[in-house]
Amino acid sequence: MADVGRPTDYTPELLGKARAYLEEFKPESGVLPTIEGLALHLGISRQTVYAWRSEILEGTKELAKPEFTDIVERILATQAKTLIEKGLSGDFNSSITKMMLGKHGYSDKQEIEHSGSLGINHLKDVPDDELQRLAAEGEG
Repeated sequence: MADVGRPTDYTPELLGKARAYLEEFKPESGVLPTIEGLALHLGISRQTVYAWRSEILEGTKELAKPEFTDIVERILATQAKTLIEKGLSGDFNSSITKMMLGKHGYSDKQEIEHSGSLGINHLKDVPDDELQRLAAEGEG
């Protein structure tokens, strides 16, 4: 069955424009390179950028648009690097920097691992019916 729908806008010329957006990005044209900026530069939607970035060839694990995916990943890496550097130097608002770095997987949360026994004190706030259920599970 033939594909139905609008033909793709993905062309070698569009790929060249995407490369140019990344390579020619100047801070005076914007603070950071962004997915939104790329989409506007290319005349496509953000959703299309994300779809092309994650599109996998049917029946394989191979990316359908690896060059485009690489460009988007480089934009995101450039964005994260700039956020870190400008955030540390104080050039960027710390709250906005922290929020945006959260989109890159950074967090100020600490993972805390507990080990050892809690003793019986932790059971004082557990309702009686829950204690009975836990005891029954332990016997069974």
